[in-house]
Amino acid sequence: MNEQPYMIYPDTATVHGEPGVEVVSKLFINESQQVCFGTVDFVPGWSVALHSHDTWEIIIVGGESEGPGYVFFHDQWWRADPGSALFVPKGFVHGWSAGNYNGFKMLWLYRGTVTEAGRNWVEDYRPSSIISPEEEKNALVWTTEAAKAAVEKARP
Repeated sequence: MNEQPYMIYPDTATVHGEPGVEVVSKLFINESQQVCFGTVDFVPGWSVALHSHDTWEIIIVGGESEGPGYVFFHDQWWRADPGSALFVPKGFVHGWSAGNYNGFKMLWLYRGTVTEAGRNWVEDYRPSSIISPEEEKNALVWTTEAAKAAVEKARP
């Protein structure tokens, strides 16, 4: 564990995606038993399949994003507008998708390192699991009240 404050400007990034699709993610901090955070620049048509984590997750959708991000939580799609923050409790199943025409920027934060946070896939990773245009149009807006109601409904 690093006991001193420090600043990092990652000069390397991980590029995901298929040929012609470049999704860039960066890891900024990765402190054991403390916190890790990084960014992902979702491009239109890119998603992360259903999964859960062994800890909580905080997501901030960048205010400069072209469009909203979409999170699949408790059997429905939710729209997370630019500038919004989401808290996903430990063990709750969720997935992420950019819209069909606009990407978004995500800052993610977990307790512990990326390895300690874990990513437990619910099904095989399917990059084609993007939100459909119809689902995008009908997605519920993520608000504090809506999120609390969804979490209560989804509690195991």
